[in-house]
Amino acid sequence: MKKSIFIVIFLISSTLIFGQEEKALGVFESDTTWLKEIIEFPIGFAPDIKYEGYEDLRFAKKWRDKSHDEFWCYTFAWHIKNPIKQNVEILETNIKLYYDGLMEAVNKKKGYKVPETTVLFIKTDKNDQDIDYIGKIHVYDSFNIEDMITLNVKVKVNHCENKKSSTVVFQLSPQNFNHDIWKRFYEVKLKANFCD
Repeated sequence: MKKSIFIVIFLISSTLIFGQEEKALGVFESDTTWLKEIIEFPIGFAPDIKYEGYEDLRFAKKWRDKSHDEFWCYTFAWHIKNPIKQNVEILETNIKLYYDGLMEAVNKKKGYKVPETTVLFIKTDKNDQDIDYIGKIHVYDSFNIEDMITLNVKVKVNHCENKKSSTVVFQLSPQNFNHDIWKRFYEVKLKANFCD
């Protein structure tokens, strides 16, 4: 009997501790119109991305509705401990690994080989405070249309020298950069203490 009580208490404590740990993770603040997910590194579907830390994702509620402007509108941040300096080559390599792994993992077609992702990033003008890179990702959409889709991307790299970490923020949408949907990303902000 004592053993059973101990096991129940242990399971409840573990659940509470894990739940508190997941709530503590996250670099973004957003309202309830954005869905939230946290994934810790190493990411199961992309183990070759050799980061330590976690990914904070925020999805517009209609991100899976192909008839809506919010289709594929989402943002994510990689909060990385002991980071290496980001550049075009590193970003392209890791985003390719990420999407190839993700789309293969959620692919519903038996025996179907998901086409490889192609990625292009360009370093932006140093005077732009909000964006360090812009780019395009041509990726197979295993979630929704089961076909290739091109996503436009904005990237901002935030260094936290005192904590030896960095937070790389990605904003994605298939809409052109001049579309109003890009204003929605202002609703998802980095926390003031995101370096902690």
